[in-house]
Amino acid sequence: MNKTTLLLKTQIYNYFSLNELFHSEKKRSNFAFITAVGIFTLLALLSGYNIMTALALAKMGQAQLIPAYMVSVSNFIILVFTVLRSNGILFGCRDYEMLSSLPVQAKEIISSKFGFLYLLNFLLGIIFMLPAGIIWQIYASVHLLFFFMYLASAVFVPFVPMCIASLLGVLVTVVSSKFRRKNIVSLVFSFAVLGGLLGIGIYSMQTGASGGSLGVILMEQVSRLYPLSAWFRYTNYFSLAGNVGFWSLSALVFCIFVKIVECRYARLNSYVLQYHAASPGRKANLKKHSVFTAVYLKEMGRYFSSYLWVLNTGLGVVLLCVTSLALCVVSPEILRTYAGSEDVDLFLGQYAPLIIAAMLSISCPAASAISLEGRNLWVLQSIPLSNKIFIKSKIALTLTVHAIGYMLSVAVFLIRFQFNAIWSFTLLAVPACYSVFTAVQGTYINCCFPRFDWDNEMVVVKQSISVILSGVIGMICIAVPVLLHWFLGVPLVKVLWGMAAILIVLSVILYFKACGKKII
Repeated sequence: MNKTTLLLKTQIYNYFSLNELFHSEKKRSNFAFITAVGIFTLLALLSGYNIMTALALAKMGQAQLIPAYMVSVSNFIILVFTVLRSNGILFGCRDYEMLSSLPVQAKEIISSKFGFLYLLNFLLGIIFMLPAGIIWQIYASVHLLFFFMYLASAVFVPFVPMCIASLLGVLVTVVSSKFRRKNIVSLVFSFAVLGGLLGIGIYSMQTGASGGSLGVILMEQVSRLYPLSAWFRYTNYFSLAGNVGFWSLSALVFCIFVKIVECRYARLNSYVLQYHAASPGRKANLKKHSVFTAVYLKEMGRYFSSYLWVLNTGLGVVLLCVTSLALCVVSPEILRTYAGSEDVDLFLGQYAPLIIAAMLSISCPAASAISLEGRNLWVLQSIPLSNKIFIKSKIALTLTVHAIGYMLSVAVFLIRFQFNAIWSFTLLAVPACYSVFTAVQGTYINCCFPRFDWDNEMVVVKQSISVILSGVIGMICIAVPVLLHWFLGVPLVKVLWGMAAILIVLSVILYFKACGKKII
């Protein structure tokens, strides 16, 4: 086993805490099962979406577009997720100096980090490509050689979006390092990049064709989203040359990018980790607060000083704010054009409470707030701070972040859509119930599965068991009302109010259980 492979194996074990999952005391004996259930649920949801999309294309008689469509969508998803992960896995690694002291070369360390990021993106890409590829093979009955060439392309699909996303991450890092408020500038640039990527994705899926068949229109949309996907049209054996060209180009771009980063990696990594010292000579004004207010303000300061924490847990609120502002300026005609449906106003009005609730549910700082105390937990244990106030501060942090998006979105929806009294009250109450439940269940789950022995915030914010489990529970709570309404015909208002009542009861129960957990 060479050194790069050994470093990659070690990083996988550390990132997923495999040694702790399988070789620790009985307190963690159920971690592996819970982690597996959470990951399996996420994989099942993603695979189910891809299968339904592929089936829809096949039933429209456009099964031949499935490979190009899935390559295009998987590239876009990998691009977005790598932007979120690159500055926690690839750059900003506090273990680089320690690894540099070992008998390994810098290029071996860098290759292992690129390899790990590639493995994560490869798994994400295969989730999109494999289920849809099976549907393509069944409905289009293509030659097995085409099918295997398509699957082999999954190995090369992550290369180009990884390079683009990592380059964007480097640019954000370098630009923000020039400013005193580095974290704020990084967040502004990162959210601007994500917003730009989403805007490009939405715009690319709008056809400019004034006529033509459905296949021509769909192919134009897919090619606009990712131009290289045009090489995945399997019309004859000469089409395989397009696959080979795609493999060669992707591998070449990736190798060149890795070589360039190797030359400047140490400097780029230091940019991410550097902190600006406070200006000397300023006299601080001491303020007196209650215990809860002091701990709450500490939580808020800790949250907004962490680039990775805000970027990964505030995305839902940011999307909600952007969507709300877009509804203020976009006319109904333009909105119907971009949505591709004449009933978009009816849909948004009917599902407005769930849309707001869904965006709030995916923003849960509480699911990792306790774990992020890390090895500094002893400081809180050494001061006169009760466990109840400690738990309240974690819940209050999430509710404060949610309040920004909640107030703006509710106001916009009430102004934009003409709701009656019942729907107006539903719009006010249901998202608020989801917000409270998200904050409480995230805190409770983190109380049950804390992780304090981390070296990189990304491990806690993105990969910890509490974050995975909290996210799965949030998705289930959003899916249940929709499924009951769609498949059982239960009136949506009754479903939403019933779900809201259940969530409030569960919130009360989980709150008292969380207060009963001894953390400090």
